[in-house]
Amino acid sequence: MPRPVMFSLKLEKRRKARRFALLIAVTVLILGLGMIAVVAVQGFDLLGAAEADRMPMVLAVLGALAGLVFLSLIAYAAARIYGRVTTR
Repeated sequence: MPRPVMFSLKLEKRRKARRFALLIAVTVLILGLGMIAVVAVQGFDLLGAAEADRMPMVLAVLGALAGLVFLSLIAYAAARIYGRVTTR
C-alpha cells in the first residue's frame, strides 16, 4: 500500500489505535452475543418444558443485548482514549 505524500507517524499510530479499538469492541460484542445465545437457548428450553410465559425471558434477552451494545461502546471509547493518550 503506497504511503500518502504527507506521511505522519503520529497519524499512523492513531489509525492503528482506532483499528485496535474497533477490534476490542467487536470482540466484546461477539463474545457477549455467544454468551447471551447460550443462556437464552437454555432458558427457552426450561420455559418450554414448564410451558411458562416467554415474555419475561424475551425482555431479559433484549435488555442483555442493549447492555452488551453499551458495554461494547464503552470498550471502544476506553481503547480510543488509551490510544490517544499513548500517541502523544
